[in-house]
Amino acid sequence: MSKNLIYLLGSGRSGTTLLATILNSTMQIHTLGELHQVYSYIKEKLKCSCGERLEDCDFWKHVLSKMELTQEDLSTLSQAQNYEEQHRFIPFVFLGKNASSDYSKSQEILFKALASEKSTWFLDSSKYIGRFLLLKQLKFLNVKGVYVIRDVRGVIHSFSKKVQTTRGPLNTILYYLLTNIFGQICAWLFKDVVKIKYEDLIENPEETLHKVYALIDQRYDEIIASDFVMPHIIGGNRLKSNKSIAIKKDFAWKKNISRPKQILYYILALPIMILNNYKV
Repeated sequence: MSKNLIYLLGSGRSGTTLLATILNSTMQIHTLGELHQVYSYIKEKLKCSCGERLEDCDFWKHVLSKMELTQEDLSTLSQAQNYEEQHRFIPFVFLGKNASSDYSKSQEILFKALASEKSTWFLDSSKYIGRFLLLKQLKFLNVKGVYVIRDVRGVIHSFSKKVQTTRGPLNTILYYLLTNIFGQICAWLFKDVVKIKYEDLIENPEETLHKVYALIDQRYDEIIASDFVMPHIIGGNRLKSNKSIAIKKDFAWKKNISRPKQILYYILALPIMILNNYKV
């Protein structure tokens, strides 16, 4: 039987950690984090969001025990995953390039180890478009996509903070255009991809969540809580170290970016900004 997977795609700093954590609050969905990093995390003995190394984490240690990986397996599988999911291969995958046998094996081992979990749907917040396209090729997975888009100026402001990975404005815009052009193509090509805006999630979370649940043929009848418990995730932004996360408006870019620069950044990202009805 195939495993059900919700995949969040789009650019970084678009609110995917928040969305993934909110969706994890229901019984139907189990958020796992950015699974494109899973083999690197295992190989380098990195920590889960709970603060424990994966081998000691209450959740991940059981998954790892079922994977039964040797160091040679880790090298082979992590190399296949990291190589084939690169952005430069996205056009080729769109044109029919298939996942290698090592890549397929890397994902089959992972999701087979997760098979005993009771949740109806797993959630992978990797965001990589290439990974999404490759996972959709695998017969043992039933993949639905949620494409998350945010105003480019909010993304630029988030990347400017001196935490985790930082990017300059022009670098961010190029990255934003690349990821969102391909994300939009996925939304156009695949009926099982729904697009949501970060701003809509913040302003009207219940209506936005209904779109996600409609995608997986589930009902969302729960009242939005004031905050949400952080799941055991791999990757994620700096918020993953918090015990919980709350829905709160983040429009600091409107104050911290000068008006001329706001207009310039809007123009440079014009196709995506207009397509998504963002205002100057």
